[in-house]
Amino acid sequence: MPYWKLVWRGGTVVEVMKYHSARYPCIGERRGKRQKESTLTQIKVNIRLATRNLRWLMNANFCDDDYLVTLDYKKDMRPASSQAMQGDMSRCLRKLRKAYKKEGVPLKYIYVKERGPRGAAHIHMMLSECGTRNIARILKECWDKGGIHIDPLNTDGQYAKVAEYFEKYANKTIETDGELIGKRYYPSRNLIRPEPVKKIIRGVNTYYENIRVPEGYYLEKDSVISGKTMEGYDYFSYTLHKLEQINTVRKRE
Repeated sequence: MPYWKLVWRGGTVVEVMKYHSARYPCIGERRGKRQKESTLTQIKVNIRLATRNLRWLMNANFCDDDYLVTLDYKKDMRPASSQAMQGDMSRCLRKLRKAYKKEGVPLKYIYVKERGPRGAAHIHMMLSECGTRNIARILKECWDKGGIHIDPLNTDGQYAKVAEYFEKYANKTIETDGELIGKRYYPSRNLIRPEPVKKIIRGVNTYYENIRVPEGYYLEKDSVISGKTMEGYDYFSYTLHKLEQINTVRKRE
């Protein structure tokens, strides 16, 4: 019987997953015990899917000429809620758009709000490079609530760790406010969203946990996962990475 194969491509990364399902189980497969669903289990699944989607969005749209930015609040300017933070970011983004438009380059971003139980608040943002102007100077013109921290992205197009941190910040805000007012994260509208290619592999009873690494790629060894779905069916996944970083000019088109 056949199995599903899902392949996602974006930026310098290719993610591959093979798995069986109730629709196409393999002959002789002993289905594992189905995990008992609970509210906590479902929350974990939702967070994992949200982190995957965010990782895909980051990997497809940003590169190592872009920035990881943290916007702080002075103690006497801390917002009372994540909703108040949203108003501050809306004003900041209006100014950023003007600055990027003046440079003739598109503004691309993803940001998440972090608010702690003691009132501390931060905005964490992945931000595209802005022409020839100094990004620190631009941000100072756009953000007057507190400090600004800027780090160049430097992981050759794989931003899985950044996505995980962004999700942690979102969860922290949910716990602090009792609910998340708005979205878990906020992407600009001009980001591309490559869809995974999903197909049925026929003619075999089951898949082998083998990994094919094409020329020009290497295997991210810590990405290899072998396990079972919540429904008790086997799955196998891994991630490939381009040996050479994508030309950043293509990212700006």
